[in-house]
Amino acid sequence: MSLQLLTPPAAEPVSVAELKAHLRVDGPDEDALVAGLGVAARQAIEARFGVAMLAQGWRLSLDAPVSSLIELPIGPVSAIGPVVRQTAAGEETIDTDDYNVRLGDAARVAFRAALTPARRFGAVAIDFTAGYANADATPAPMKLAVKALAAHYYEFREAAGVDRFHTSPESLNALMAPWRRLRT
Repeated sequence: MSLQLLTPPAAEPVSVAELKAHLRVDGPDEDALVAGLGVAARQAIEARFGVAMLAQGWRLSLDAPVSSLIELPIGPVSAIGPVVRQTAAGEETIDTDDYNVRLGDAARVAFRAALTPARRFGAVAIDFTAGYANADATPAPMKLAVKALAAHYYEFREAAGVDRFHTSPESLNALMAPWRRLRT
């Protein structure tokens, strides 16, 4: 199984101005640094908690054998498609009548019949859109988590050789608890 970002978010859930206010940074001298820390914080939180804060396109590639029920690893999912399988003749788009879709935080694709891909690796690819429509729709606790982690990165940016940069504030777990993905 592999996951590939096809289309990154068009914006960030927390603006540079919001981050600067949270960090108490004045003036434009550190705008690029603050923007980069905001992106790094969002990406770290999305990866750790399996969420997408803003709309972004993804491709989930599955190796054979392919289960008839696939849970998508990132949410919330707003759209799925196309779903493609590899056959002896090449790629074949699976008709939408051949699978059911459940959108949202725990999105799933359920195939009506067993898939018979022609190759073992990258046998089936599912493209999907995950994330909230815009920054206003992104939940406030997620935005606060970005601010907290960006502040942590800002404070410990010179901590070369110290493990503090790789740790995260304990508040992240509390802020992101509603979106924690449980594995079954």
